[in-house]
Amino acid sequence: MTTIRFPEDVYEKLKEQAAAKHISINQMVVESVEQLLEDSQTNSSTMESRLILNQVVAPDKIFADSGLVLVNGIYYRYLTSDNQSIKSDTAYLIIEATGNILTIKPIQK
Repeated sequence: MTTIRFPEDVYEKLKEQAAAKHISINQMVVESVEQLLEDSQTNSSTMESRLILNQVVAPDKIFADSGLVLVNGIYYRYLTSDNQSIKSDTAYLIIEATGNILTIKPIQK
């Protein structure tokens, strides 16, 4: 058992939401904390993904000879979404990040 003190405005919002869901404040807090814990376990490995997805990579940051791409000062391996060779005059969009491998897609001109 734990006692938690909420600022009055937070407590009022919590009370309103719990009432709207027809559950107790305690159940609302427990469910919220459980969801937060689940999300943090699921997303802890995707923090980097959230920071780099949908970034545009300039052609001069893609090194086809080494298979590396420079993003936010960090070198990553890359795959192209269409499995084609890198076009040296084309910018690419980061569409996926798995570990230290990014999937990039050419941006149509």
